[in-house]
Amino acid sequence: MAAPRVSSKWVYLSRTMRILHLAKYYWPRSGGVERVVKNLAEGVANLGHEAEVLAVETRWHWGGRGGQRRQLTKLTKAFSFGALGLQEIAPGYLRGTWKRADVIHVHHPHPLADVVSLTRPSRAPIVVTQHADVKRAAYRPLSRLALRRASAVVVPSRAHMALCGELDGFESKVEIIPFGIDESRWLAVPPAQQHRPARAMFLGRLHRFKGVDILLRALAMTSDIDLDVVGHGPEEPRLKTLAKALELGNRVRWHGEYPDEDLPLRMAEADFLVLPSVTVEEMFGLAAIEAMAAGRPVITTDLPSGVRDVNVAGETGFVVPLRDPDALARAMTTLAADPEIARKMGVAGRQRVKERFTRDAMARQHVVLYERLLEERSGP
Repeated sequence: MAAPRVSSKWVYLSRTMRILHLAKYYWPRSGGVERVVKNLAEGVANLGHEAEVLAVETRWHWGGRGGQRRQLTKLTKAFSFGALGLQEIAPGYLRGTWKRADVIHVHHPHPLADVVSLTRPSRAPIVVTQHADVKRAAYRPLSRLALRRASAVVVPSRAHMALCGELDGFESKVEIIPFGIDESRWLAVPPAQQHRPARAMFLGRLHRFKGVDILLRALAMTSDIDLDVVGHGPEEPRLKTLAKALELGNRVRWHGEYPDEDLPLRMAEADFLVLPSVTVEEMFGLAAIEAMAAGRPVITTDLPSGVRDVNVAGETGFVVPLRDPDALARAMTTLAADPEIARKMGVAGRQRVKERFTRDAMARQHVVLYERLLEERSGP
């Protein structure tokens, strides 16, 4: 089996490329995949290339502010008339078949994007970022076809190789390029104010695999620690009921989905971030990178996913066993009781982001990949 390549050479390129990103959703809809697409498109545009994002827009987000804050990238929205299972019904998305581009970048899983990439008549190289495998078995043959046609497949960590079964047989195409963030947004976050009570923060969608129920049980075992929950999702009613049952009272603040541009302001009120996920559906943990960039220590769980590449136990935060509220409570109590440990971990986390997880590094490595594929496609 061929080993995946780890992209590392950064160069300035003489030609301007047009990159078309085929994504499911886009900013201001906030999630891990959406933030990756936004950071990559804007990062490549910052390097002087043209980036366009084609995304689905549901009626709940239609109009919004998507793509209007910055004009580095062009954004085209395809309105969805509803969802069939996890798939949005957005016929307008097929216009991507005819959009001009030098490179097509597909963000998996997204069957509509696979259809567009497979039906394009152009010879533009196709790059697939495998964020995760498609969940519905009916879509897997389509996903495999798209991977077969792709010139390269990008994953952010080696763990994705083991976790993404759809990559079986395509290992020779894999490039490892860690996800990156616009760290400048988070560098402006002031140092933690050593709140009393200390403030923990959870940032993400409220799905069962996020383990927020474990976090609430751990919080109930502590004293002098409050919790900010930033995000919403199908688990929200159950979690609020659990918080009442645990008699957490006003120790938990529920903020819902926060505007993406205001997240650094919310992070400024936190002493540390907790990512208590319980399954490998947590593939990377972008929220942990953002907290580290803000100088906040993080607590993550010992998942065999890309999360292990982000948080270094004992250096940038703590790593606790899965589904273990006792261990989680001890880690939170340690950070709350010893501000100096929290400060040192925050400094180390910010440095780790600068070295490994910046938007600029991610964009430059992708640009090198795009250029190489174009050279291979053009031949001698």
